[in-house]
Amino acid sequence: MSSSRTRQRVAAVVALAIGAVLATAPPAHAAALTSVSWATSQPQPNAANVRYTWTFTTATTSPNDLAAVTMTVPVGTTSGVLSVADFYGIGAGSVALVGNVVTYTVALPAASIAAGTPILISIDGFINSGTPGDATSTVTTQDSVGNATIDSAASNTLTFSNSSTAVTVVVPRSTAFTSDTTGITMLMDPSVTALATQTRDVSLTVKTNAINGYTLQTRINQQLTTSGGTVLSAVAGTVGASVPAPAANSFGYTISSASRAAAVQGQLATGYAGYDHLAPANIAVYGGATNSDTYVLRNRAAVNHLQATGKYTGSITYTVLPSY
Repeated sequence: MSSSRTRQRVAAVVALAIGAVLATAPPAHAAALTSVSWATSQPQPNAANVRYTWTFTTATTSPNDLAAVTMTVPVGTTSGVLSVADFYGIGAGSVALVGNVVTYTVALPAASIAAGTPILISIDGFINSGTPGDATSTVTTQDSVGNATIDSAASNTLTFSNSSTAVTVVVPRSTAFTSDTTGITMLMDPSVTALATQTRDVSLTVKTNAINGYTLQTRINQQLTTSGGTVLSAVAGTVGASVPAPAANSFGYTISSASRAAAVQGQLATGYAGYDHLAPANIAVYGGATNSDTYVLRNRAAVNHLQATGKYTGSITYTVLPSY
C-alpha cells in the first residue's frame, strides 16, 4: 500500500437559541545510515518471484533532496519485471536492476529528508543468485546534484541456502478512528443561567501502526447558521491563541487527552477556539504508532438575549492523517 489512508467521522451540530432546539547548500557526504535491514521472502538459490525489503534510518538531513537509493544484491541476482510493493518515509518511485545494484529513483524528490527518518523500500520480482552463501546489502542514499552520496551503510547478513526456511510475517498498514458522537443538540435559554451556556463532549479514539504517527484535524462546514442566514459566531480564539472564557453568543471547542496530552496543539488544552470553516485545523499531532489515543473535544455554546431565536446548524468533520 503506497498511500496513506484517511479515516473520517462527522458529528452533526445542531444549536438552537432562545428556547428553540439548538441543534544549494553543498552536500554532506557519507554518514552511516542506521538500523539498516535487508530481508528476503525466499532464501533458496535460484528462487523466482522473490521480494526483497530494505529498511533503514537516515543519518544526515539531505542537503538538496533525496533523489535515489541504491542497494547491492549478490552477484548473479537477476529479475523478471520488478515492481515496488511498498514504501514509506520516501516518495513514490521506480526501480531498476543493473549488474548487482538495485536503484530506486524517486519520481518527485522532496526538497529535503530530515535526519532520523525511517524509510522502507520493498520490491517484488527478483530471481535469487544460484550461488549459495552469505551476503549483505550496501544501502546508499543520493541527492540529485551529481548523484552525490548522502549516507551509506551495510545491512545484516542473509544466508542463501537450499536448507534455509523463509519466515515472513506481514503486518499491513492499519489505522482505526472512531467517534462516540454522531450528533449534538443543545436547548438554549438566555433567561436561565444553566441553559444560557452549555457544553457537549465528543470522544475521539485513534489507533494506528503508522511509524511516523498521525495528525488529528477538525473543520466545520459553516459557522452555525439558521435557515434565514443568522449566524452564531465562532469563539474568537484560535489553536495558537485560545480564550479561557469565550464571550456570549459564540460557539467553540477545547480539547484534552489523558493518554496523549503533549500531542494537543497550541493553547487548546487551556482555552477555547472557534471551528474553522475555511481550512482544517491541526488539533493534535503525535510522532509514533499508538494502540489507543483518546481525545475529548468539549463543544461550548453561549447565548444572551442579543442572539436571535432560531435553529442554528452546522457539521463538524474530524480527520486523522496517518504518516507511514
